[in-house]
Amino acid sequence: MIPRLPDTEIRAAIDAGQWQDAADLLNAHDRELRQALAGADPTALPREPWLALLHAQQALLEQMRACRDEAAHALVQLGRDRRGVRAYQKEAP
Repeated sequence: MIPRLPDTEIRAAIDAGQWQDAADLLNAHDRELRQALAGADPTALPREPWLALLHAQQALLEQMRACRDEAAHALVQLGRDRRGVRAYQKEAP
């Protein structure tokens, strides 16, 4: 049996900023995948459903990368803003 990727739940957790919940869902999915593949003969597995799962995982990974990049950009901007405030405070009477 091919484990279902809880992508809807993971995306909802990400959108809500519940990163630990998203990580927990990913870890649970990883465990299910390992169990499903343990001792399985890869040549006997149906290829298409596994490819569909792989594509869903890749789409989710791309969204997570975009979130990471957005967070990194926000941190850089926060650093710039902080430096600007400090410079202003130094110059203010």
